[in-house]
Formats: sequence, structure tokens, C-alpha cells
Amino acid sequence: MEIELGPLSESQRYALLTQTIIPRPIAWVLTDNSLPDDAQWNLAPFSFFNGIASDPPMVMFSVGSWDVSGKAKDTLVNIRKNSSFTIGIANQHQVKHVQQSAISLEHGVSEVSQFGISVSSWDWPTPLIDGCRINFACTLSKEVKIEESSQILVFAKISKMWVTDEAVSKDEKDRIVIDPEKIDPLLRLGAGKYGTLGSVMPMPQV
Repeated sequence: MEIELGPLSESQRYALLTQTIIPRPIAWVLTDNSLPDDAQWNLAPFSFFNGIASDPPMVMFSVGSWDVSGKAKDTLVNIRKNSSFTIGIANQHQVKHVQQSAISLEHGVSEVSQFGISVSSWDWPTPLIDGCRINFACTLSKEVKIEESSQILVFAKISKMWVTDEAVSKDEKDRIVIDPEKIDPLLRLGAGKYGTLGSVMPMPQV
């Protein structure tokens, strides 16, 4: 079946892309609402996400607004005010909370409080997402609006990362090695579907 994308609406193209660019990692982005107490933290998942550079270490994720009537999502609003944020890599045991945090809530309603998601303070303005076996301490570097689109690309510099001890070892050259099976990342497929890592196939490094 050949599908021309030009005549389709943005939401239709989104549905096709998210079901064919698979699997995708999920950036579970925790930002500061600039509100007190239980309303402080916003948490939302983004699956148009990947690493883009190692010097400086950077990631990118895409924030759309076609599903929120043209207004900016809280994640984008928040990082424009407070440039520091956390990205967690969720695992399969967190799929319910990831799905819940994708729901649009009124500004000032924290997904962390609303859905009982645990977070912990560390030496960064935004907390660790508990249960995520990888957390990145990120700072907004720049944003780029895609022409004729609601999509905005967020480029973020990673200052440091937290990785669960059980997934970390050293190789014969004293390099840090992270076991992907211990990370057990949750993968986005599309149309309400998620996946898990499955088997890992070691290959000789070149």
C-alpha cells in the first residue's frame, strides 16, 4: 500500500509516523511548574526523542500542540521559564504511569501528585523520577519551530546522568558499560501500543 502524506491532516500523519517509526525511546520529561507543594512538578512523555551529539552531550525531543487547540504544552511553557529539567527513561513496569501522564491536565495540576508518581531530590533543580533506571539532568539549549507545523524541537544539553548501580559495570579497558537488559526501557510503538526490549544481540565492537 502506497500512502501519500501530503493530503493528510497533521493528526493523520502523526498517527502513521508513530506506527511506522518503531520502536521509539520515550523521553519522560519532568519540569518545574513554578508552583508550590503538590503542584510543583509537571511530567509528560515524548516519543519523538533521541540523542543527537556527544560533544556537547545533547538530546532532542519534539513537542506538538495539534491536540491542545494551538496552545503550548506545559512542558514547553515550563522550560522557557526554568531551563533545567529531568528526562527519565521509563521501564515496562511504569507503563501505566507513562500513559496516565500523557493525559492533558489543567495547568498547575501535577501528574506526579495526581497519579502518585514518586520522585527524589538530587543535586539538580528538578528531581529524579523514581523507578527510572536512567535519569538525565538537562538544560534547554535551543528550540526550533518546524515551518508550517505545530511541532517545536527542543534541544537539550545533558550535564550529568544517574544510572542504577545494578546496570553499571566496567570492561577490560576500564570503560563504563551499561546493561540494557537491566535498564529494561519502555518502547513506544503507536496507536496505544508499547513494547519492551526483547533479546539483546551482542556483536563485536568495530
